[in-house]
Amino acid sequence: MVESTQLGVFNLDPKRKQRLKLIYDLHLQGWSNKQITDYLNSKNFKTLRTRKQYTTKLIWMTIHKFKNRLSRKSDRILRIKESINVSLPLEKIRELVKKRIK
Repeated sequence: MVESTQLGVFNLDPKRKQRLKLIYDLHLQGWSNKQITDYLNSKNFKTLRTRKQYTTKLIWMTIHKFKNRLSRKSDRILRIKESINVSLPLEKIRELVKKRIK
């Protein structure tokens, strides 16, 4: 059995990915959410889904969700558990276990 954090990650449309990268890069450069909002609106960027102007709250949530996406995307295996599935009579299993204990 393998547990992973990869199950909730799916691919984004390239246009959406590019917009997220722009917003996140500006954030990493130290721009405030208000500055990012003003920049995108001054360049006449509209939100991709609703085609509205950006708001400070929307930029904050976009950055927040993108950070969560990045942390999920890191390839980490949480736990690996090996098991054996055998079909043996109960008496045979008990016999094998007794031999192993000795």
